[in-house]
Amino acid sequence: MSATGLAGALRAARGGGVRTRPEHVVLAVYLLLVAPVYLLLPADGLWRRSLYWTVLVASVAALVVAVSRSPWRRRWTLVVLAQFGFIAGEAVSAVAQLSHDRFVPPVPGEVAFVVADVLLLAGVLRLTRPPWRVSRGVLVDTLVVAVSVGTLLVLFNLLPAVEGTRGADRVTAAFFPLFDIAVVVLLARTAGWSGHRPRAYWFLAAALAGTVVADLSYALWTAATGSYVPPAAVELCWLSFYVLCAAAAVSRSAVALGSAPAGRDTGQLRLPVLGVAAVALPLASLADELLDLGGYDHGPWLQAGTVVVVLLVLVRLSGLLRAVQAQRSEVERLAETDPLTGLPNRRAWDATVARAFVAARAAGTPMTVAIVDLDRFKQYNDAHGHDGGDDLLREAARAWTGSLPGAFLARWGGEEFTVLLACGAQEAVQRLAAVHRGVPDGQTCSIGVATWDGAEVPMAVLARADQALYRAKRTGRDRTVVAPDRAEALPAEVGG
Repeated sequence: MSATGLAGALRAARGGGVRTRPEHVVLAVYLLLVAPVYLLLPADGLWRRSLYWTVLVASVAALVVAVSRSPWRRRWTLVVLAQFGFIAGEAVSAVAQLSHDRFVPPVPGEVAFVVADVLLLAGVLRLTRPPWRVSRGVLVDTLVVAVSVGTLLVLFNLLPAVEGTRGADRVTAAFFPLFDIAVVVLLARTAGWSGHRPRAYWFLAAALAGTVVADLSYALWTAATGSYVPPAAVELCWLSFYVLCAAAAVSRSAVALGSAPAGRDTGQLRLPVLGVAAVALPLASLADELLDLGGYDHGPWLQAGTVVVVLLVLVRLSGLLRAVQAQRSEVERLAETDPLTGLPNRRAWDATVARAFVAARAAGTPMTVAIVDLDRFKQYNDAHGHDGGDDLLREAARAWTGSLPGAFLARWGGEEFTVLLACGAQEAVQRLAAVHRGVPDGQTCSIGVATWDGAEVPMAVLARADQALYRAKRTGRDRTVVAPDRAEALPAEVGG
């Protein structure tokens, strides 16, 4: 696609109501125009080098202009300085390449790259602001990625780079692989682990990840072929760093950089990244055996790294299993809890009473069931509103929980509560007197009591208690009525 055709497409999109973002324009020009042309140009030719420099300078210029016009330009100061450092390093390297000086390393260029990398890392840290305290899961995820990619960088980039060098040259050669490892740790620490990030962040993350991929790919290319001339794909990865940084700066979401991540981690990025990190070392070990990369036996080190990654993945899985079990327990607790009062609900009551009756039958201990109903609750609700009625239910539940130690208190529904006591009817009536005294705001309650005969099903006992409650309501409220043991006689009345 030509530049004229691309501009026409963008105008048509705006005319059709499509909102064009500046970063999309930058990426479209690079992916649809620059990259295809770059791949077609001859290697080591003047046209390819000219296009490389044109895109580099244009990208840095776009970044500088965007930053200078934005209110958050101070956050980008270190990144802008790093870009100028990279231009200086690129210029020195280009001069050395043109002069075909392959024996004396371009020390000024390497120093410029070192300073630029340090400024870049500090600038990205300032823009992303990763929290220092992290959860155990985030720490393990970071270690999985760092160990996996770091092992590859050490074996195929760091060690070959320092081989045959001494003194300051060795320090400089070791810096760049170590910088890549630091970038991997930073990305693993911030990318998708702790909430939603703005689009500008992902452009910066892709820019940094592209440099790591390019450096590692170049090291593997050199080890496999012995050639120090990078292929066009690797050069495009290096060039994409500048383009993606420019896209991040011109993005409208750049204003959100430096703020805390919003929302929660959805795991959409975490799983594929961890999957790639987990298989990277085994695949590298296989490639090393087939291609004999660099002429070294990397197998033991790759296998050791694989073992470490597997152990970290197992630690992560155990943490996930514990989290799932905790969530399951919490869901079960919420399913058996009344949301208003915090008491067990009807479902929890049915399960608890069934178990208690089985245990009581085996031990031969008595069990008594009571139903507590707040008197004239509808009138109270009408007078004080639904919020007032809810407050009354919550306060009553809190008071009765404290006055019935050892009993099982649940909310049956509405203004009705149920109580299970491990005692006979007489003792139950004495203990339930505290329930009458504990009704908040000067209100009263009626209670129906039924003692289990050792053979009834729980619902039958509850039905007899309900009949006794009905009798308490009919005979004046604010009292406790004990149901007879499956007899037709009228229940005995006990004053409240």
